[in-house]
Amino acid sequence: MSEWMDEPDREDFEHAGLKCLILRHHEFGHLCGYVAVPKGHPCHGKDYDHTPYDDLIPVEVHGGLTFSREGDGDTWSKGYWWFGFDCAHAWDLIPYMTSLMSDLKALMSTLMSSTYKNFRYVRRETEDLAEQVVTLEFIDWEFTWVWPLLLPPRAARKIWSKRRKDGYSSTKLHCDG
Repeated sequence: MSEWMDEPDREDFEHAGLKCLILRHHEFGHLCGYVAVPKGHPCHGKDYDHTPYDDLIPVEVHGGLTFSREGDGDTWSKGYWWFGFDCAHAWDLIPYMTSLMSDLKALMSTLMSSTYKNFRYVRRETEDLAEQVVTLEFIDWEFTWVWPLLLPPRAARKIWSKRRKDGYSSTKLHCDG
């Protein structure tokens, strides 16, 4: 019997104050992890390969982020922007593929080094993703409001006037992604 036969296909939970979801792919059987951010979060509406400050603090999760979209109210809660990763990359053991292994004897030595990413592993990765996304919100606030205070007044005025021109306001935090 395989490990994935005893695992749940879905779990909704909260971590670091964010909605999280682990979901098994309906066709291939691998797990995917997702984290939701509310409107107003600097990552809301951003593409998974263009998160805020990704050049300074890249989001690191198994295989990298591979998913971002608005919640549909079905699988993903509406009113949130969801980011996710999957465990169907090279060297990941995908449950569906195990049925093909007997036909792929030539690749067995390569596939034997593959590992299945179990529910506990995906839970840890999803929690780690939630913590990183929360950190981006604090960094956005610091870059927007704290750092200009440390600059000489002329440089700070220049930054704030550019922010006003670009749509930043003191009542709503934004970020350039």
